[in-house]
Amino acid sequence: MPTPSRLMIKASMLYMLAGFVIGALILISKVYPEYSSVWSLLTIHIEMSIFGWIIQLTMGTAYWILPRYLKTKSRGNPKLALAMVGMLNLGILINVASHLNILNPSVIILGRLLEVGAVALFIGLHWNRAVSYNN
Repeated sequence: MPTPSRLMIKASMLYMLAGFVIGALILISKVYPEYSSVWSLLTIHIEMSIFGWIIQLTMGTAYWILPRYLKTKSRGNPKLALAMVGMLNLGILINVASHLNILNPSVIILGRLLEVGAVALFIGLHWNRAVSYNN
């Protein structure tokens, strides 16, 4: 398994664990209303669960499973793949820090741009890999 895939899958498992813990706290607060302040973590729960876990696990698995180039048997530029991993995780962390008021709320735009940039880089890395063997 290539390094970018391993990094993304491991990171997605950490985000899954964090997302599940936050989700459990939110569910517990339904029973104990005195802990209702934990509902402020809902946006962090969504960020970690969707972008950190589901999207990152999908991208990491797809990077590994999609066919390699026919002639070189490579997956493309590994530095760009590592940049994709870094951009996605930096975007997620910026958004989480913004929701926690550690960073200015306006930097959410930067976080989203990094996440979209990572997806665009993912598409760019795979566009020419998805070819027909009949050509």
